[in-house]
Amino acid sequence: MGWLLVIRAHWWEWSLNPQYSYGTLVPLLCLLLLGRRWADRPDPTPPGLSGRRWAMTAVLGAATVLAACLPVAASNADWRLLPAVAAACGVAMTLSAVYLLGGAPWLRHFAFPVLFFLVAVPWPRPQETAIMGWLMSRNTGFCVEALHWLGYAAEQRGNLIAIPGSVLGVEEACSGIRSLQSNIMVALAVGEFFRLTVPRRIVLFLLGLGAALGGNAIRSLTLSVAACRSGTAAVDQIHDGTGLAVMAVSSALVLLAGKLLSRTAVAKPAPLPQASAAGADLLTRRISLPVAVPLAAIVIWSAAWIGSEAWFRWHESKAPPVPLLWALAPPGPDDQAREVPIAERTLDILLFPDQAYSEQWRDENGWQWQAFYFRWAPSPTSVQSAFVVHDPRTCLGAAGFELERKLPSWTAEAAGFPITFQRYIFRDRGFPIHVFHAVMEEDGQPVTVDNESSFDRQARWKNLREGRRNRGLRVLEFAVRGPQDPAAAEEAAAAWLDRRIVAEKVEAR
Repeated sequence: MGWLLVIRAHWWEWSLNPQYSYGTLVPLLCLLLLGRRWADRPDPTPPGLSGRRWAMTAVLGAATVLAACLPVAASNADWRLLPAVAAACGVAMTLSAVYLLGGAPWLRHFAFPVLFFLVAVPWPRPQETAIMGWLMSRNTGFCVEALHWLGYAAEQRGNLIAIPGSVLGVEEACSGIRSLQSNIMVALAVGEFFRLTVPRRIVLFLLGLGAALGGNAIRSLTLSVAACRSGTAAVDQIHDGTGLAVMAVSSALVLLAGKLLSRTAVAKPAPLPQASAAGADLLTRRISLPVAVPLAAIVIWSAAWIGSEAWFRWHESKAPPVPLLWALAPPGPDDQAREVPIAERTLDILLFPDQAYSEQWRDENGWQWQAFYFRWAPSPTSVQSAFVVHDPRTCLGAAGFELERKLPSWTAEAAGFPITFQRYIFRDRGFPIHVFHAVMEEDGQPVTVDNESSFDRQARWKNLREGRRNRGLRVLEFAVRGPQDPAAAEEAAAAWLDRRIVAEKVEAR
């Protein structure tokens, strides 16, 4: 039951975020590797009384921490610290149980297959974003340089490749981090499967990294050449196929290399002693895990689940009536706006909002505008999508725009709603771009804090105290190129909001 809770803490990231889809295979690989280790397990050595006490304390302590994660995850499903803590609890409980059953020899023997689960834990977002940005930048630079050598005109703009007639984006899926993470998993699994020595496992690991990065660079160049020859429509046709091909080929190379390394080993490590019949009988009769330990863990988890559901449902029963919220109305005949289709890959990165709309127009002053409106229904993905993925600093920075400064927040009155916008000024080849970004929760509460502090611990504990979970979110973002003065941009934005914002009743959950 404990591992079911651990997997549950990871499941929405594995199932909804393509970057971590490989995680669904990790529990099965753990079982496979444990099965291979079981065949040559050493004789169990019963731990001493002190060791048994420490191990049982570790099991119950990890079970308690895992239980505490249940209500916190319900109110902060996007918090990546929680699956990491849950995985650490699962590993600690399993290794402690292994120690109780077979002592130190079993702990050393079975440690790697248990620790292998950690490759499926989502990376911390700051580090992931930094690595992703570095990979995208290097990938884009490589493609632009290679296109020049092939005779195509191309220019790097942030993480975008400007070619005659269109702009090709090197998005997160093309950054190489997905194939990098999956190849790390494959390299570690193959090295353990063939029981390679540590130096050979390091060689295999480095080979996996090189295959992932090299394959993704070739893939990005292939997409860029296709765009230069046939337009961006050709990229959509081969985008997913090339990604799967790179992942399959790089994984096959790692598997083949692991097989070759296992065959060319000069001297294999001495096999561990097989478990004798006497040892197996000793395990069955004398070193069994105390029944009270798993029963106590099950009681703790059951109480945490029941208490968590009761806490949130009690708060939800006291929630006020469904509020009226603002929404973006379709453009009128005087708006002269045209809808801009949003690519399917972009919606995939945004975790498929329930509503997604984009438009562009030029006003009477000749200023150029673009607006985005997204809405996520109440779900664990809404917070991550609205705050983390769709952040103007992330999106515009990737497009080559330079953030000049962040202005104080600005509140506009539209259709009777006070809407608070975060304000930014970017520069694009010397021209100012004024960006307005607003977020509203589905329970009617505006999000007025800056995105950088939206996920601080204080806010997360507040969500838990107030019994708020899976709230939906909507985002309105628009940018204008033309006005030099922030006050002029705000005046024009207020006039546009007054025309386009309408009241919308939120459906009861």
